Amino acid sequence: MVEPPALRDVIHRDVLVGDVRLHIAEAGTEHEGPALVLVHGWPQHWWIWRDVLPRLAQRHHVIAVDLRGHGWSEAVPPEDGAYDKRVIARELLNLCETLGLDRPVLVGHDWGGWVSLLAASIAPDRVRGVVATAIIAPWAPIPWRDLWRFAYQLVAGGPLGYAAHRRFKQRFLRLVFKLGAGGGRRLTTDEKKVYLVRYRDPARARAGVAMYRQFLLNEMPDLRRGHYANRPPADLPVLLLPGRDDGVLTPRLVRRAEGPSVEVRTVENAGHWVPEQRPDALAEHVEGFVAALAD
Repeated sequence: MVEPPALRDVIHRDVLVGDVRLHIAEAGTEHEGPALVLVHGWPQHWWIWRDVLPRLAQRHHVIAVDLRGHGWSEAVPPEDGAYDKRVIARELLNLCETLGLDRPVLVGHDWGGWVSLLAASIAPDRVRGVVATAIIAPWAPIPWRDLWRFAYQLVAGGPLGYAAHRRFKQRFLRLVFKLGAGGGRRLTTDEKKVYLVRYRDPARARAGVAMYRQFLLNEMPDLRRGHYANRPPADLPVLLLPGRDDGVLTPRLVRRAEGPSVEVRTVENAGHWVPEQRPDALAEHVEGFVAALAD
């Protein structure tokens, strides 16, 4: 079995949450104060935080989780809504409870940002705040005129989704990484390989497809009807960080969620892969967000 990549001072362990085994990478356990839970997106896993986690762990207890079906967590069969993001958000909340975390700050990227915002919407009393990058808010519907930007989801979650994740030398995933870079730094071949190799596992390829198929068939209709998620209460701070050159989750779309407790700041020189393209800037934003909570 392929082992998780090594990262200095990071401890890997599995945590049983309900009936699902989740893998976490943990550092900074000696620190007090609010813990930070880092939540990756697609098509990645905890390794996306490799340059962010060590910096944050200098002052905070940091946990990077692999969502179900991703990285080194258990790949649950894609049945009965197992990859509905609302199910995954509740699992994230239960993970925090299992770890004994007192109202952590959730930091998410892509689907991980969506799940983190959902968790805050579902149980705002169990979260101290959310920093989400490269994602829109689940309570702010996408205008019809912008739906074309998400056409890739029809491939990722469609009839050819399984082949797109595993076959044809994984050209679809490689194209996603390339186009997602925008005008920022492109991931190297070795960086992409760490993610691609996990999707060669059939169970993880099916999980990747299920993330999108479940969204397209079940979650999107609820989203369009306004029945998907509530805006978190005004006293729960949220910081949204779109990359300037993200061609799908553009700053303009992200700003639709702005409000009394929701701030949007654009990350320059970044496309979609903000944690890898601008790790220092992202860590600085997170540090400032946590510091403001203590004021």
